Amino acid sequence: MGSKYKVAPLQAAMLGCALLLILLALSAPTLPGGMLLVLAGLWLTGSSLTLKRSVRWPSRVPWQLLPSFFLAGLFTVDPQHQTAWLWCFALLLMLPQPIWLMILHGLLAGYATWQLQTDLDVGQTLLVTMLLVGLMLLGLARAREVQSAWLRVGRRRRLIPGAPLWSAHQLGDDLTREVVRSEREGSYAELVLLRTQSRQFWPLMDRLSLHINDYEACYKLDNRTLATLLISSDLEQARERRNLLLDGMPTPLRCRFITLARPLTLASEYQALRDQRQPLVIIEEE
Repeated sequence: MGSKYKVAPLQAAMLGCALLLILLALSAPTLPGGMLLVLAGLWLTGSSLTLKRSVRWPSRVPWQLLPSFFLAGLFTVDPQHQTAWLWCFALLLMLPQPIWLMILHGLLAGYATWQLQTDLDVGQTLLVTMLLVGLMLLGLARAREVQSAWLRVGRRRRLIPGAPLWSAHQLGDDLTREVVRSEREGSYAELVLLRTQSRQFWPLMDRLSLHINDYEACYKLDNRTLATLLISSDLEQARERRNLLLDGMPTPLRCRFITLARPLTLASEYQALRDQRQPLVIIEEE
């Protein structure tokens, strides 16, 4: 597993494409077109450099939204010299995305074709349109396959390569095992549930990962909820770790700390967190 989950090869490919875009910008026949190519190259560079520490897809605002506007901009400022980029609309449809974004890609592809039709005769315009529609349909078919693969990833144990983020399925197994272990060894263990806004999920995950030990992990319950199992030697140490964990956390935030010394289930505590109105609930061992 030298190229685990193919992150490194994907980064290299993105950086190579970014370099190609910047080289093309240097020889662009128009200044606006060259500037757009430079911006696209910078965006691709930034995306590749943050690929390992964040997940940009799928998300509420898809990361492929920006390149679609770059493409539309190219066909607005310099349609005569940017014809080859027309087929990229089909590539953008290969990633799963909301219905509204599919419609937007279709409208922008139609706009780009319209910008080109002044330099084409009727037959050429029809041929280009038919080829583009066919490629976009193939892209949509590919997106359905990737969506199925992503759903399988959601059921995977470890969600992000190199990061201590695991699935709710794994938490269910670890919770049962930790209850038994804490009773046997006399340690103090508690389930921690943290819920925030979806845009604060990854900052929360980064913050949480800084305050857990190597033998502990973060768990993703949904796009707004994280969990962890804090293992301490006693209640006093647990309180110290709890205060350190809460200090500097992104807001708004709802937290729930429940000792494993009392009977509990992950489903019931997760629902309790969702119904919780106060920002912090702590249930300690009596």
